[in-house]
Amino acid sequence: MSKTGLPSDLVQALNDLAEQAEPAPEPFERVARWRRACGDAEAAATWQTWSLLPPSDEELSGALAAIWSGLGEIDKAEALLNSTSGEESLNWLQLTLLIQQGELKHAATVQKKLLKSPPTVEIADLLDLLRLWQENKQSAQALELLDPLLSWIKQRGETPTIQVCLAVADLLEQQQRFDEAEPWWQRSHSMQPNYTCPLMRLGQQALRKQQPAVAFHYASQVLNRNPDHNFAPRLQRKALIALGAKRSLALLDGTPLFELTNAQSQDEPKPEWWEGCTSVALIGFENTSLLSSWHEYLSAMDPTILINQSLSLWLIGSPDPLWFERMAKHLFESLAQPLLIESWPIWDEQRHGNVNRRLKAINVTPFWRELGQSE
Repeated sequence: MSKTGLPSDLVQALNDLAEQAEPAPEPFERVARWRRACGDAEAAATWQTWSLLPPSDEELSGALAAIWSGLGEIDKAEALLNSTSGEESLNWLQLTLLIQQGELKHAATVQKKLLKSPPTVEIADLLDLLRLWQENKQSAQALELLDPLLSWIKQRGETPTIQVCLAVADLLEQQQRFDEAEPWWQRSHSMQPNYTCPLMRLGQQALRKQQPAVAFHYASQVLNRNPDHNFAPRLQRKALIALGAKRSLALLDGTPLFELTNAQSQDEPKPEWWEGCTSVALIGFENTSLLSSWHEYLSAMDPTILINQSLSLWLIGSPDPLWFERMAKHLFESLAQPLLIESWPIWDEQRHGNVNRRLKAINVTPFWRELGQSE
C-alpha cells in the first residue's frame, strides 16, 4: 500500500499511463476496476473504453491529473498539466490546483479569464470549485461561479441535483442573501425530506421573517427526524418565546401537563352538532374546551361503527402549539379508535381542504366560528 492509500499495483498502473508513450490495455483496465469499486460507474466505463481506444495525450494527462489532485498529490497533478499543450480541456483543473496550492489571487485571475469563454466542464467539477473557494473563505469568487453553474445546468436540460441546491443555498446564505437562499433550501427539502439542514435553515429564516409558528414547526420537524439534534431545541424555544407561548415553554422546562390550565373557555356546541364529523381543523386555538363535545360525540358512537372511521384533527397556527397538541392528545387518548392529531403552522388547502369542519378562534363570544369552504 502506497502513502496515498492506494494499492501498489494501482499506483504502478497510474505511473505507467503517465510515462509510457503507448500504454498497454492493462493499466487502463486496472484503473477502470478501481473506479468501479469506488462506485464511479461512469469513470469506470471511460477507462475501460480507453483500454480499447486509447485517448489523446491531452485527455489522458487531464484525467490522470484529476486523479492525483483528488488524492492530494498536487505536485504530480501539476507536472502532468505542464507536460501537455491541451490548454482548453485542462484550464478548470489548473484552476482547482491553484486554489489547492493557496495561490488565490492567481486563481481568481484565471477564473475571470475562463468565465469569458468557458470551456466544457462537468457540474461535479464546478461544485468542487465552489467548495474550495468557500473553504478558503473566498465567497466572492464562489459567487462568480453561481450564475454560470445554473446556466449550464439549464442549457443541458437538467434539473439541479440535491448537491447543487444545497451548495447554492449555503453560498447565498453566507452572503446574507437569505430571501434568495430560501427557495433553494425549500427545493433541497422537497428532494430530501429527511435532511435536517434545510429544515433548520428554513426555521431560522422564518424567525427572521417574524413567522414564529412556522419556525416552531420546522424545529419540531427536525426533532422528529433527530431527537438528539444539537440546535433544534434552541430554535424551538426561540420560536415559542416569540409566540408568547408560556404553557409550551413551561412544558419544555418540565412542568407537568395537568398543572397548566386552559385559557378562556369557549362556548361548546352540543354533541349532536358534530353528527357525521370525523375530521376537524382548529385554526388559531389555544383552548381545548371546544373539543370536549366532539370527544363526547365520538365516545358515544357504536364502537363497531367507530372502528371503521378515519379520524383526524389538525391544530393550525396555535399561539401555544406544544401545549395545545399535548392537551388534545391527552383528551382523545381514551377513544376506541385512534385519532390522528397533527400541528401545522398555516392553513394549507391541499393538505387540510377535505376536513368536515374548519373552526377559527375569534375574540368575541362564543370565541369561535365555523368557516365555509370558500373562506
